[in-house]
Amino acid sequence: MRAIVMQRVGGPDVLELAEVPAPAPKPGDVLVEMRATGVNFADTETRRARYRPTPLPWILGSEGAGVVVATGAGTDPAWRGRRVAFYAGPPAASGTYAELATCPVTALVSLPDELDFVTGAAILAQGITACWLVQRAARIRADQVVLVHAAAGGVGLLAVQLARRIGARVLGTVSSDAKAQAVREAGGEPLSHGDDLAGRVRALTAGRGVDVVLDSIGLPTQAASLAMLAPFGELIHFGDAGGFPAPVDPEQLYARSLKVSAFGLDERHDETFAARARRDLVASAADGSLRFRVDRTLPLAEAAEAHRLLESRSTIGKLVLTG
Repeated sequence: MRAIVMQRVGGPDVLELAEVPAPAPKPGDVLVEMRATGVNFADTETRRARYRPTPLPWILGSEGAGVVVATGAGTDPAWRGRRVAFYAGPPAASGTYAELATCPVTALVSLPDELDFVTGAAILAQGITACWLVQRAARIRADQVVLVHAAAGGVGLLAVQLARRIGARVLGTVSSDAKAQAVREAGGEPLSHGDDLAGRVRALTAGRGVDVVLDSIGLPTQAASLAMLAPFGELIHFGDAGGFPAPVDPEQLYARSLKVSAFGLDERHDETFAARARRDLVASAADGSLRFRVDRTLPLAEAAEAHRLLESRSTIGKLVLTG
């Protein structure tokens, strides 16, 4: 089969199209013929070995959509021929930047006929992250004001929509007019970055500040995030695309009784919630109650260009590889 293979760690140019043996489904797994593959910022971090060594050679990718073509031992053969979407990282699954990929049957969700494969590949990784972040980590309520950094990204746009669905007021930071419009369409109030961001947020909230900040940027936004929190507010780090956050001195928190926490997606913490989130996300995509915005699709062979676009911060929503 064809796959995008990393032979070394580095920039986007390390992603090369190659012919490799097809993976075989293990017991409890399925083999999926990939029709579309979701590209995530986490893939760029694995490519750079930012957090831990990346085994080489390596095929990136943790999500996608396609058709089940084979089942492993102990897996219900009724899955064969079904349209599915899935999200499952290694080592549970093989890389999805490929024509064929394996994953545990428990990671699958059936894809209804009204959803195309590109949309299916855009739903789960960012959707599940946004669900856990809004509903479990932040436990956002209708009476709260929330600020989402990088609000026009894949997770950001979904977090805005999910928080608005609960009834919260949502502010979102953006870096362009096009991204501002995307945040408005999701129900949020866009704000440009800048040294006066915390002051503008306080002005918009009658001097009170926001109850929750969801921050995937890290160090560059950390000081403003803390400054804009209302009493008893909480800053939740769920990424550090701009640099690792600095240590926080508790003395900084006492005056307003602030909280600083972190969220990292691990579905093993509550597998029942994870399974329900998968089903709800696909149903919401099918009925249109959540919008899963795809910035553009690129052929599998252009995975390196997809990474360049993602790292340029110029995209809005999701990038998807096809073919």
